Amino acid sequence: MAVILDLLFPPKCAFCGRLLERPGDVCGACEGSLPFREEEAALTAIGENRYAVVIALYYDGMVREGIRALKFGKKSWRAKVFARYVAQAAAERLGGAFDAVTYVPVSLRRNFERGFDQARLLAEETAKIWGVKAEPSLRKVRHTRAQSSLTDPSLRAENVKAAYRVLRPDRVRGRRFLLIDDVCTTGSTLSAAADALMEGGAAGVVCAVLAGGRRKVEESGNQIP
Repeated sequence: MAVILDLLFPPKCAFCGRLLERPGDVCGACEGSLPFREEEAALTAIGENRYAVVIALYYDGMVREGIRALKFGKKSWRAKVFARYVAQAAAERLGGAFDAVTYVPVSLRRNFERGFDQARLLAEETAKIWGVKAEPSLRKVRHTRAQSSLTDPSLRAENVKAAYRVLRPDRVRGRRFLLIDDVCTTGSTLSAAADALMEGGAAGVVCAVLAGGRRKVEESGNQIP
């Protein structure tokens, strides 16, 4: 059966989408050149409350391609691959800082348009690696403009202000959450969702995302890690 499935649906790289020449889910080219955020670049703080957020990869090249394919190309299977990088970064940088896993939900309208919530998939697959379940702790109470359509940080913050509410305060109160999303640009979305958790009684919130930021480019055009 596996052989037949491979013939009908040949395995592809989760990042660049190329057909794989060997078993796996990431091609050799991508595996050897993934733009990991190392050391101080991997951990930052966002929002007025300075929530800690760990970012596994830079939002460059094949990483951007892979995330866009997940979100807009309905390639939901990629979430399982991407979760490995989120889990590793969170475990290394935030281990011991949380006891529950949740995610930044999309609006009902966006969920209907895409057919799934990419952050929920990413959180569920990340949690599975640790043998736990991701919990739906938040809901988006209003549909907002896509953050990618806004470049001004203040407009991004205003766009998602008070956009999230806790689903069940009794399941949030007194607990420390790892809040997962796919991309962090200015941190406005993560911060708004984290604020909602704290207002709902959470004891603490730390965040983890797959990608964020761009690598610096020298005048020669070479990228600086």
